[in-house]
Amino acid sequence: MKRAIIFLLSLFSSSLFALDLTYNPPLDPYYCDSNPVECQPLSPIVPKFNITERTTSGQWIAFWTFQVLDVYSTSRALKYDCVKEINPIFTESPSDARLVLTKTLLLIPGLVYNDYWKNVTPKELNDTNMVYSVVVANNFRILNNAKDTCNKR
Repeated sequence: MKRAIIFLLSLFSSSLFALDLTYNPPLDPYYCDSNPVECQPLSPIVPKFNITERTTSGQWIAFWTFQVLDVYSTSRALKYDCVKEINPIFTESPSDARLVLTKTLLLIPGLVYNDYWKNVTPKELNDTNMVYSVVVANNFRILNNAKDTCNKR
């Protein structure tokens, strides 16, 4: 029995039964001339897809963190008598509720209207975050200076 199996295996391992799976099609430089239908460009029915970069969750987290820090630092700094709000939308010393309400009424409709928050590009959000990082840093600088030199209201 072993001899029969070895004999059969030796038959199939010989080059007589080996499969040649190489594929070497002839190169035809005039293929499109002889087959014009196959070489036509895709029809305009096939849609073109534009790849647009989307903002990341991290960018949005940074954006909302800067908004909260802006309100927080402004509120804390306005508790000192030498600090005044210079934003023309507010009075010189707006309440915390007015700061939050104004920030909310200005940001939320602009982002929600027509799903604009989906269309914000990463560059726009990065630029906005950069501006607000400077605003927040300035607010905390003013707050630290006010703690050292001013009285609480």
